[in-house]
Amino acid sequence: MLLPAEHGSWSWLLVPYLVGTAVAGTFNLATLLVLVGGLALFLLRQPATVWLRIRQGRGRQSDAPIVRRLVFGLSGVALLCLLGLLALGVTAIVWLALPVAGLLAVYVAAALGRQTSVRVLWMELAGAAGLALTAPAAMIAATGQITAVAWWLWLLLALLNVLGVLYVRLRLADTHGREADRRSMLLVHLACVGMVTAVAFTGHIPYFTILPFVALAGRALWAYPRIRPIPNIKKFGFTEVGVELACGLLLILAY
Repeated sequence: MLLPAEHGSWSWLLVPYLVGTAVAGTFNLATLLVLVGGLALFLLRQPATVWLRIRQGRGRQSDAPIVRRLVFGLSGVALLCLLGLLALGVTAIVWLALPVAGLLAVYVAAALGRQTSVRVLWMELAGAAGLALTAPAAMIAATGQITAVAWWLWLLLALLNVLGVLYVRLRLADTHGREADRRSMLLVHLACVGMVTAVAFTGHIPYFTILPFVALAGRALWAYPRIRPIPNIKKFGFTEVGVELACGLLLILAY
């Protein structure tokens, strides 16, 4: 009722936050509020989904009081963090409220439409990209202003999260004997390399930011030719978290 089923999704939230904080070079009360508020919003989806299921008659009524308290409690924490940021003068953070509100609206609409599983691909991709907003949020909190670097960092980390989703879905499909769109997975990886390279040549992002995308494309090329089941799911999960951290470290070094 509280923790998300996708355990690897924690890294989609925390790695962008660490990258944004490191690139900004500052950790203060405002960045701490971003972390707490981001975690509250991250944890809000699961109880909110359960609550909507219950209201539609698809869940246990006995769970309703618990999930209702979780929804209001986590919403309250997120709101207090936002008010704290505004009190500290970090008003630029409001710009990020628009994509966050849009993402939450998508999940609510899906829940009302009985598509509550985030394993629906488009929802998982949207969620992964949305979680990367912690990178610009941390930078805004640290500096008090929104810059082009913050937006570019969001793009880079959103792309890394999306590539992680596609790769993990492919490997899980191989493990469970399901059909997988291997060509699309590979093409998206290669397209991201091309896009990041093109942007780097315009001077908007450092050239070194290309490296993690090249590395992930190499991994996609390895997985593309034949079925590669996962021998140990738990070990695979920790490995993916390590890959996310390594890519985040490369971005920090690039900046």
